[in-house]
This record gives sequence, structure tokens and C-alpha cells, in this order.
Amino acid sequence: MPSTSGTTTFFLEIADIIDDAMDMLGGEPVLGDEPVSARRSLNLLFIDLQNRGIPLFAQEAKTLTLVAEDSDYTLDADTVDILEGMLRRTDGGVQTDLQIQRISMEEYIQLPNKKNTGRPTQFALDRQKEPIVHFWPAPETGTTDIFYYWRIRKLEDITASFQNPDIVYRYLPALTSGLAYYMGIKRPAVDLNRVNWLKADYEEKLVRAFES
Repeated sequence: MPSTSGTTTFFLEIADIIDDAMDMLGGEPVLGDEPVSARRSLNLLFIDLQNRGIPLFAQEAKTLTLVAEDSDYTLDADTVDILEGMLRRTDGGVQTDLQIQRISMEEYIQLPNKKNTGRPTQFALDRQKEPIVHFWPAPETGTTDIFYYWRIRKLEDITASFQNPDIVYRYLPALTSGLAYYMGIKRPAVDLNRVNWLKADYEEKLVRAFES
């Protein structure tokens, strides 16, 4: 009786994903500058993934040391959003995490006195190219507050075919089907029924990946 491999390290490089996607698409083999076009499409697929919801593989915990009377802080440029945050305060050697409420930028703008100081109880995220987080009240003097938060970060760019995609393994089927669909739109003379089938296949596999 054949034995199993004993390994659980299967993954696909970008070149393998492109090859598999083209196999699904059918027709001519990979032509000319199609690998460059495919890598560009994969980067667009990554953006699509993050526009659809919360990709668990792109969450991470971060800390931000607050400064007295300073209410505005520029975050890392690869920050997409903040899921939740807490104010971490140490008093007498005892560390306590206090809930801090997220409010909208509209609500923050309407606050009458943004320079009030005290224990920050609210924060707002201005999702610019370089995101800025605003706290209210501004941190008071004499404290060592830390903003502990979970963020969604951007997925790392795909710049070469020998790289691995910045995702967990369970998204590989959806990524491959999605690339086949994107390339099917680009390739001339691809049957519309096949393009529609690839789109449906991508959506189905994406739902399964999100729910797993």
C-alpha cells in the first residue's frame, strides 16, 4: 500500500499560479508579455480581495506610543484599516487595557474642542495615502499610554514570477481561478461562456476561502 508523503508544505509560486490559470483558460500557451500582464492582474486581484472584506491573512497587532497633548499620529503607509483598538496604560506596575471607541471622521470633525486633554476614549482614522489616526481627548501629561490595535495591512506586491503570493494556502484555488478570469477578459477571442464560468468559479472558491 503506498504511503503518504509525510509533508504539508505544498504551495505555489507566482509562475505556477500563472501556468495553472492559463491551463484553466485554455487556448494558446503563455505568450509574449503575458506573464507581466498576469502579475499586474494578480496585484489587482489582491486589491479586490481587500475591498471585499477582512482577509484574515492580512491582520496584525501593532502598538503606538502616545505623546502628551499630541492627538494626531501618522501610521504606516501600508495600513488599510483598523479593526479595533485599546488604550494600554500602566499604573503602579499594573498594565490595563481600556476599550477605546472608534468614531467616524465626520464625528471627529464635529468635536468642538479637539485639544482637550485626558484619557483618550475615542479615535478616528483618516484613510489617506498615509493614514492618520486622531485621538480624543488628546493624551494627558504624566501618562505612558500605548495604543494597542489590530490593523489590516496591504498585501505585499507581486514583482517577479519566482516569488510566493502574500496569502495563506487556502486562498490559492481562488487566486488561480481569479487570475484565469482576469486573463480571459484580456485575451481576444476567448469564448464569453468560458469567461462567465471562470468568474462564477472564482466567486465560489473565494466564498469558501473566506468561510473556512
